[in-house]
Amino acid sequence: MTQVISHDETAKTAAVRPQLVSIQYLRAIAALTVLVTHALQWPLGGGHDVLVNTGRLGVEIFFVLSGFIITVIGGPGSFAPFDFARNRILRIVPMYWLATFVVIGLALAMPSSFRNTVPTLEGVFKSLAFIPSEMPKAPLLLLGWTLNFEMFFYLVFGSLFFLKAGTRTAVIAVFFLALMAAGSLLQHPSHVQAFYTSYSLLGFVVGAGVGRLYQLGWLQRLGGRAMAGLTIAGALALTAFYLITLGSESGRYLPLFHLSMSFAAMSIVVAAIRAEAEGRLPQIPLLRFLGDASYSLYLFHLFAVAGVWAIAPKLLGPVSLLTYPPLTLLAVASGLASGVLAYWYLERPVLEWTRRRRHLAAPNVLRTERTL
Repeated sequence: MTQVISHDETAKTAAVRPQLVSIQYLRAIAALTVLVTHALQWPLGGGHDVLVNTGRLGVEIFFVLSGFIITVIGGPGSFAPFDFARNRILRIVPMYWLATFVVIGLALAMPSSFRNTVPTLEGVFKSLAFIPSEMPKAPLLLLGWTLNFEMFFYLVFGSLFFLKAGTRTAVIAVFFLALMAAGSLLQHPSHVQAFYTSYSLLGFVVGAGVGRLYQLGWLQRLGGRAMAGLTIAGALALTAFYLITLGSESGRYLPLFHLSMSFAAMSIVVAAIRAEAEGRLPQIPLLRFLGDASYSLYLFHLFAVAGVWAIAPKLLGPVSLLTYPPLTLLAVASGLASGVLAYWYLERPVLEWTRRRRHLAAPNVLRTERTL
């Protein structure tokens, strides 16, 4: 999150709040976690739940960050809903659509390499409109499901524009918890019903709660004992998360799985924000840059990772214990390069263009720059 300006501040009187560097660091770490997980897991096929769920923990950090950021930029009172919706759309949609069209192009050009991704007009429409679908498959982009959750959270948050921050956060929490409770009672839910009542909504609830505590200043004033207790609880939650992952009947403990994962992600986010508030956060320019590039890195790394693991066996033969480590490093480096290049040559120009358009159209708006 770069500059956060509340909706009722003008360009002349706005007191620009400084960037939370901790948020940028966390975005970089979350994106790198997903990248490394995919690079390690791609040639191994199914299974390997511990590895896959490590990447899922990275996604959960993104969800908690999203709940935090959107709550903070929403300000203490009401905000302009159309400005909010426009800023969210301009921030999320262009790069996501571009990545989706890349998938469509590759799937049409190399259908044998995309057996589970067959573009149809309905599937393309639902992918671009953030509508989850099982048949036809949507989203077509593998990681697009997370953006579907993001847009749903934005829709709910934006619809509560008339409420004060505390009430808005409480309503979101009650609504999402009610959806999750309803989902647990459904016997044979449809794909759409299962999606919108998923326990994955919990990360946004937790993040919104942290954002509200930050707005009130309580998070910044947490004492040493409270932070120590939270750190221990977070470590226990992380341990529980991996123990459940290792369990042969982990599906029976799905609520506990998500609860432990969300709490662990929240603990990581709070610890980073608190370290920055106390001046204990080191300056790491590379990590901050990767935080800026995290959205492009998240969207585009898979193309490079898949390319490495598709081409390497054809050149070197089947993957072995000898070739797996260097090829994994190559996949990570390639995914990192693709994300950075996409950020520098595509996302940055788009951000600058949309930012200029927003400022020309309405100088007094809720500005949300570089937020996921």
